[in-house]
Amino acid sequence: MKKALVLGLLLAVSGFVIGQGRTLYRVNSLSPKAGMKTAFEESWKLHMSLYHKNSDKRTVYEIVSGPNNGSYVVVQGPISYETLDSALPNAKAHSMDLDKNLSAKLEGRGANNLLRWADTLSYNAGDKATKFLISVTVVKDGKLADYLAEIKRTVQMYTSLNAPYSFSTLVKMQSGSSPTVVTIRNLKNGYKELDAGYYNLPPNGFKDAYIKEFGQEGWDKRQKVLVDDIVSREQDFEVLRPDLSSK
Repeated sequence: MKKALVLGLLLAVSGFVIGQGRTLYRVNSLSPKAGMKTAFEESWKLHMSLYHKNSDKRTVYEIVSGPNNGSYVVVQGPISYETLDSALPNAKAHSMDLDKNLSAKLEGRGANNLLRWADTLSYNAGDKATKFLISVTVVKDGKLADYLAEIKRTVQMYTSLNAPYSFSTLVKMQSGSSPTVVTIRNLKNGYKELDAGYYNLPPNGFKDAYIKEFGQEGWDKRQKVLVDDIVSREQDFEVLRPDLSSK
């Protein structure tokens, strides 16, 4: 369940709606027991219609690659810290429904994780997508500032190059000595965007432009930050499940 927990950090949300002070997302991962996928989905749909239809809405994504294929990611947000102080009026009934109708169908529930969407570290984040490539990167303790600075430079270069990509960056809150960054590639045209040559761009266009702007020394530092200064990086595909999400 460890990797499912990490991948449960996904906030594969295209078209972010960010209000004043509302840049946080609360995320949980759910893994149905073997043979219980259909039963879980039916119970989940009923749960959503009872408790997450008009308020306290949820968006659901399904992991469709890797060892956690078939698990679900449930996202609440955007919210603020003030939201965490609020108790739902039907909280007791909500918990009872989870325990009675859903828990027996699950391997377990991932821990609730809180992430902050970073506007200045995202590029074309408003592009709509239903398929996503998720990268979850754990950075060495003390190196988060350098890592985020390179993401900001990536946004700067993509903007100057008018790059056709779309990605969103989120930072896990309360991550302690394991700073974690989630980068979401919004595949607005589907998986084919990942084919070599799909956008017919110069093969070294980004590198050449980066060196022109920041010099060879800057490029060499970038390689160190993105490779040597990380602990781990995991990737998976996820898809939006509107049939399991609030309307």
